[in-house]
Amino acid sequence: MSGVRAGKYRHRVTLEWLNPNVRSDSGERGDAWVPGITVWAEVRQLRGRLLFAADQANSETTATIRMRWRQPVADATGKSLRLRHGGQLYRIDGRPIDVDGRRIELEVMVHEWV
Repeated sequence: MSGVRAGKYRHRVTLEWLNPNVRSDSGERGDAWVPGITVWAEVRQLRGRLLFAADQANSETTATIRMRWRQPVADATGKSLRLRHGGQLYRIDGRPIDVDGRRIELEVMVHEWV
C-alpha cells in the first residue's frame, strides 16, 4: 500500500508542459504549453493563517496541490510545468515538496496564473 488515502484526491488536475520548439502556422518557432496527463489531486486554496504564513515565504502563493509522487513533477519548476484545475491555471512556486521524504506524495505550492 502507498500510505495515501485515495479519497483525499478528489480534484482532476492536468499537467501542462512547456515545449519550446513548436512551430506556428506561419512556420516560426516559439513556446507552447502542451497538455500532458490528468491526475487525481487535492487542491486547497489558502486562506486565513495559512495564507499569511505562505505570504511570508512567497508573496504570490495562493494554493497548494497535493498528488501522488511523480518523478517528472518532482523535478519540475514553474518554467517547465504549470497545472490546470477546471478553468484555472496555476504556476509553480519553487520546487515541489516530497511530503514525508518517502516519494509517496508531492505538495506543490502554486499561484493563480493571470
